[in-house]
Amino acid sequence: MSDNWIALIPRDPRYVPSTPQRMQARDLFRRLAPKADEITIIVGDDIRFFDCGANLERITCPSCNSDISLEWWQDRMKDDSDNGSFKLQAYPMPCCSATHTLNELKYDWQQAFGRFAIEAMNPDLGELDENRIQEFAELLGTSLRVVYQHI
Repeated sequence: MSDNWIALIPRDPRYVPSTPQRMQARDLFRRLAPKADEITIIVGDDIRFFDCGANLERITCPSCNSDISLEWWQDRMKDDSDNGSFKLQAYPMPCCSATHTLNELKYDWQQAFGRFAIEAMNPDLGELDENRIQEFAELLGTSLRVVYQHI
């Protein structure tokens, strides 16, 4: 059996909403996904990686839109990580030499880095529409990335 998650992560990887904001977002997720196996709030001191699992199709450079090899990306993930905590240093892209952090790369499907996330396991929702994403963003006080993870 496979599992699916919807995770909402601030675009600013260092941003952590207040406790009341987190509780309001959790309550909204519970109303939208009453059949979810669980709703989890993740808050940490370190920046971690939220992946899309088997959904990942490609990674591209935000400057020139060239494909970035999985091997190059994995090497930068190792370089940037310190026991699962990411520094998010800027690296020269292998395609055009522009510099970008791992968080700035374009992922198809979306992936993200952050100290905070709220996620629903097996929410039985499909993809969230823009109005719902905006509703969560307003509750949490920040713009968001939405990661759809399939394992």
